[in-house]
Amino acid sequence: MSDLRSRVAYLHGLAEGLDLNTGTVEGRVLAGVLDVLDDLAEEVGALSDLHGELADYVGEMDDDLSAVEEEVYTEPEIIFIPDEAQIEEDGVSLVCCPNCGQTVSAAAGRMSAAEEEVTCPVCGCTMDADEIME
Repeated sequence: MSDLRSRVAYLHGLAEGLDLNTGTVEGRVLAGVLDVLDDLAEEVGALSDLHGELADYVGEMDDDLSAVEEEVYTEPEIIFIPDEAQIEEDGVSLVCCPNCGQTVSAAAGRMSAAEEEVTCPVCGCTMDADEIME
């Protein structure tokens, strides 16, 4: 962008070096054109700077959105823990399978409310996830 500004500055210098007579109609037109070129070079430079800032901002938003997508759309993870000694830990619940009656403890990882089904590790019966969530 500085190339455009320097080219317009060169034209201004050239006009001054040639002793452009602004008293004539042609001289006023050329001086006006040089002024418009100067304004355009400044505007294009400002727009280029703004474009760079917006590109950086969009990149940051894309990174943030990727983090949110990873948090929201990650497959739910349900871990069955057959050892009842771990029931006291956070996120672990007892589940009694309605089919085989086996009591197992289950730790629910990231899971959306009642959208998921849980499969009993003993008999393969499926249960609603909200049955094991508090």
